[in-house]
Amino acid sequence: MFLSEVIGKPITDVTGEQVGTLQDLVASPGAQFPPVTAVVISVRGGDTVFAQWQQARVIDSNIRLTVPLQDIKPHQAQEGDILLKRDVLDKQIVDVHDYRVVRVNDVRLEESDTGLFLVGVDTGMRGLLRRIGLEKIVDKLTRNLRWRPHTHIIAWDDVETFESAEGRIKLKVPVERLARLHPADIAKIIEGLDPAQRTEFFKTTDVETAAETLAEADPEVQVAIVESLDEERAADIIEEMEPDEAADVLGDLSADRREGILSEMEAEEAEDVKELLEYDEESAGGLMTTEFISVSPEMTAEETINHLREVGPDAEIVYYVYVLDKQERLVGVISLRDLIIAQPQVKAEEFMVKQVIHVHVDASIQEIAQIMEDYNLLALPVVDEENRMQGIVTVDDTLQKVLPEDWRRRIPKVWSR
Repeated sequence: MFLSEVIGKPITDVTGEQVGTLQDLVASPGAQFPPVTAVVISVRGGDTVFAQWQQARVIDSNIRLTVPLQDIKPHQAQEGDILLKRDVLDKQIVDVHDYRVVRVNDVRLEESDTGLFLVGVDTGMRGLLRRIGLEKIVDKLTRNLRWRPHTHIIAWDDVETFESAEGRIKLKVPVERLARLHPADIAKIIEGLDPAQRTEFFKTTDVETAAETLAEADPEVQVAIVESLDEERAADIIEEMEPDEAADVLGDLSADRREGILSEMEAEEAEDVKELLEYDEESAGGLMTTEFISVSPEMTAEETINHLREVGPDAEIVYYVYVLDKQERLVGVISLRDLIIAQPQVKAEEFMVKQVIHVHVDASIQEIAQIMEDYNLLALPVVDEENRMQGIVTVDDTLQKVLPEDWRRRIPKVWSR
């Protein structure tokens, strides 16, 4: 039985008279499969009655009371009680088997001689169709197709447990399990935790995971997290971030807090971030990262590949290799494809593209986006007035700026471990 099949249905008492509709079911956690302990009934007049489950039973997928409504013994709420519709349906939970965040589309229940039990959640398409009453219609339409909407049941003991806080149900996720998730998924969970829980995570998890998660969080959450940490810990995490992301976080802090964290950072990393903080955040300078791969014109293809292997992991994203002269002026660009197929002893200046599409540090976001679209670029070099290379702007960072706010979190970032 699924929760969506009984919610909103009429509730009758022992005499067969309808006394209201089913508003919710209450389960008491603790067991592997929590028992349903109460029925929440919306009765005539708008009142709500919590009836003990012992005074109800399931008949043909309908829940009926075994006593008249006036004889109902009210359920005494217990700490940790879960209201299945209110607290579970549509919530994002952690599937601890696959270590990912999923949304609950329905709740699976099983009846036995000893009661009704919460056995799992349905995160599949079929659960959603069942909720909106389209399951049978879609089954008919797809009867002759190979594709059918699926049911994906996750056993309740493979779902992270909940804890009650401020009238809501929140995920209680051990730090060691959080660290196994993608940073974007961790950020979703972190934003639902209270300030103390957030601080605990960023104090105890490894610096790399903390930095990747902080980069994925909303700006307001980023500020709250950094403000809650001591300056040394905050500096360690921000040092691990890409310079452009670090500058974005520090730029939202108060001047005193920002200077305190910068003073705790390694001199080289701090200097990179300070340079980016000087630019308008809506310009190429404010959007760029200073992490990119560059070589000299005299380096061979083989030397360039060896250099790429050596320093590549420290760059944000390796789309292109930029060729700079001794004055660090941009004189060419090499795509990874051209680099791979070049003869090992050919010098970079012989197979590089010399007419490099670029922007200046004061270029607008709109100008950057237009150039990337016109030339189908994944990254765009940024130069100063003397054509000296300052950084690169990547396509994902550009999209983050030009798309509406509600779409920005949907943009995937490259992540590896």
